Amino acid sequence: MHEISVLKKAVDLAEQTAIDNGVARIAYITLEVGELTGYLPVFFYKYFPVVTENKPIFEKAELKIIVDAGEALCKDCEAMYNVMRNQGVCPNCGSRRKDILGGQDFLLKEIGAVADEK
Repeated sequence: MHEISVLKKAVDLAEQTAIDNGVARIAYITLEVGELTGYLPVFFYKYFPVVTENKPIFEKAELKIIVDAGEALCKDCEAMYNVMRNQGVCPNCGSRRKDILGGQDFLLKEIGAVADEK
């Protein structure tokens, strides 16, 4: 289960970025998780409260996740398809030869700051 370690790194990066930019509290962070990374978003949601527990800057913060589809282009017939839904096989010609176009990234996409509370 690698989700905890990458989630911790994303939270630490968001915290340092917020501090560097004078943000007192983070409202949310958005992660972009590729389907082909092997990371399961359910575990990010489960462990987000644990990873942010002793970080006051994350008080009441929300975790948002965008799942990036694992898309491929068949090298034989040039059809574009979802790798996961088709188990790595081109639904058009049955080939396994492909170029991966997306779904392999894990990104801290957005950090939402809480507006000044006065």
